[in-house]
Amino acid sequence: MRSDRRHGPGPTSRRTRASRPVTAVALVLALLAAACSSGDTNAKGDAADKTTTTVASRGDEPAYAEPGPYKVGFTTMRMDDRDVNVWYPADAAATTGKPKATYDQATPLPDKLKGLVPKAYNTVVTMDAYADAPANTEGPFPVLLFAHGAGGYGLVNSGIEVGMASWGFVVVAVDYLEYGLVAQVTGAGRATKRPTEAEMRQRSRQSTKRMLASLDLVQAEGEKADSVLHGAVDASRAASSGHSAGGAVAWGALADPRVKVAIGWAPVPAAEEPVDKPTMIIGATGDSALTPAELAKTYAGFPAPKRFVEIGPAGHNTFTDICGVIRQGGGLVEFARQNKLVSENLLELAYNGCTEKDLEGSEFWPVVQHFTVAGIRDALGIDSPPVGLGDGIESAFAGVTIRYVHNP
Repeated sequence: MRSDRRHGPGPTSRRTRASRPVTAVALVLALLAAACSSGDTNAKGDAADKTTTTVASRGDEPAYAEPGPYKVGFTTMRMDDRDVNVWYPADAAATTGKPKATYDQATPLPDKLKGLVPKAYNTVVTMDAYADAPANTEGPFPVLLFAHGAGGYGLVNSGIEVGMASWGFVVVAVDYLEYGLVAQVTGAGRATKRPTEAEMRQRSRQSTKRMLASLDLVQAEGEKADSVLHGAVDASRAASSGHSAGGAVAWGALADPRVKVAIGWAPVPAAEEPVDKPTMIIGATGDSALTPAELAKTYAGFPAPKRFVEIGPAGHNTFTDICGVIRQGGGLVEFARQNKLVSENLLELAYNGCTEKDLEGSEFWPVVQHFTVAGIRDALGIDSPPVGLGDGIESAFAGVTIRYVHNP
């Protein structure tokens, strides 16, 4: 049995968990908060879909923390009753003079419920991506399938998803309505008691089917001559990722032969027996929902090759766009705080990762982006040897504490 290499400070202590919400609105806000863009460049570099890149002495280089060589396009497709959000390498010329894509806090809600969001708190998030820009002709590109956390929605991790797409990936994020924001708003996802382990496994299996169906969807779209994704999708080379509850969805996708690696951001454990493929867990030192100690147990249950990254100071929501919205004084969480709709315990959970002591997205997201992109490129054989996955990577990000464990 190969021993893990361990570096950096140990796990932080567990923080107090939140109690149950006292109103339906509070439940929506709390679960959304608990569950759960980059700069421009015209430079061209090695695309993720090109032949293997042979590199030397780059193991400790944070090569994928900055925006990648591609401008990013954004489009929304439909799968049955839900949106599928897609970020992808775009034709740079087609983005010139175009406005960037945006969404607000009401975007993920059904039309009949959009009015629930007060205008003063309906913060607009601007993505560093261009709506329906034609795909870059250098494709096809590998696919990254992403699942948001419980109470979340397909756009809530856009800050990091844009960055990953800029490195030559088609990033696909389904709205998982069964456990996402809409389920909390409508009551379909609320329960009077905690779901059993069997119920959670079944939900994860169904969501994994959705994730793999989204891979089929973008593959078919890439074959259409009139699609913005025409020629951009290489579905035979895919990776899966997920935040929080979405982690179990991503682990399950490893059973598909097209999916070569899975990366969980503060993920829940796998619903099934681990598949013998590369995995990576990325956690936050101050996460009160999925603590470093809990993530270490999940990591221990995976076969090698595997990696475990712990980043701080940060929390559960630092992975999402929510903290940026909170810092601007908007969003549903701030509305709940000012109107005293939730308890102090629930607010602590909502702000986990969004306080002054936590890293801002501009500091945290590049680290997550680097490790995610580096892990996928390694698993797909794009970088040989691996880039940015050496022991010295812990000290590559000024002002950020990193603990890095890997086997081998």
